[in-house]
Amino acid sequence: MATGPKNAKSQSVTARIAHELIEGMEQVKTSGESTGQFISAAMQAEIKRRLRKQAREEPKG
Repeated sequence: MATGPKNAKSQSVTARIAHELIEGMEQVKTSGESTGQFISAAMQAEIKRRLRKQAREEPKG
């Protein structure tokens, strides 16, 4: 059981999200998928996308 916003495995964050984005997320979440699971998957995908973009933009020495 978590005792605060941060423990050994995870960290809780708070963010304001536009209503349109929340509605869109609810429309596409899979059956049984939690909001936390959806956001975690979206963050993982975005991190990978940005790292690939960053690697492409680095000058080749």
